[in-house]
Amino acid sequence: MPVHRPAQSQPSAAAGPRRVPTVLPPARDDVPAVVVAHGTAHLEGLLMIDALLERVRFLRPGLPVRLSFVSKAEPRPDVVLRELAATGAKEVVVLPLFLGSGYHVRHDIPTAVREATKTSALTSAIAGAPAQDRAGRLRVHVARALGPDPMLAQVLAERLGAVCGRLFGTEVVLAAAGSLDQRATADAVAMAGLLAERLGMPVRTAFLTAAEPSTAALLTRLSRRGRPVAVATYLLAEGGYTQRLRDTAALAGLEPGAVRTPRVAAPLGSHDVIARLLLRRYDQTLFG
Repeated sequence: MPVHRPAQSQPSAAAGPRRVPTVLPPARDDVPAVVVAHGTAHLEGLLMIDALLERVRFLRPGLPVRLSFVSKAEPRPDVVLRELAATGAKEVVVLPLFLGSGYHVRHDIPTAVREATKTSALTSAIAGAPAQDRAGRLRVHVARALGPDPMLAQVLAERLGAVCGRLFGTEVVLAAAGSLDQRATADAVAMAGLLAERLGMPVRTAFLTAAEPSTAALLTRLSRRGRPVAVATYLLAEGGYTQRLRDTAALAGLEPGAVRTPRVAAPLGSHDVIARLLLRRYDQTLFG
């Protein structure tokens, strides 16, 4: 039986031998990174985020990494950006610690960047800096959200395996926070597709708030069917949503007609793969 291979174009003699780069460009650590998280009042969640950033610092020694929050915790990203500008930073990479392109990524972060750059330019003008210094004194590069991404599917699969073991014959649900922004909802659905590819089995999507189907309704329905139900927690850290998800699963198992209680995996958390994904977003933003 013949083997079909993709056709390869031959370089012309005039063009000379094709040069293949043998050395990748070195990883940069000269531009500070400002990680922007949602924020939580739960100590365990804050510690989990802090542990994740320690992994980032371990993987990229020398890279200045600052943490900020858009809600429920401080400092705010515009404050951190102004502090970096005051210390003489010329460039900054903002890394959204969000799983989709929802309101915080599309509104809160750009607003913080505008406020910080406007304030730093004003401070420079008051100080009497030359015009060329006042223009673009702080250059801010904003990375895209973490998800959807196959690296997240790897972590979700590991978390599921830790709580359920083998998943054969199991109904798998990816539970996301939910958003009124349809783009964020679409990101979660796309992430369920990537997890399905990773597991080699169907994955349903449900939301804790603002979008349908709701996690409560879906888990209640599935728990009555008799097959095991496993929930992939598509959340970064412990907080109010993770507690709500565990409570929802427990209540679904107590509903009349329920045969099994859904098992809920841990959130993504401080995993080395998440740290590497953050650094990948940093490199992608600087190198294009």
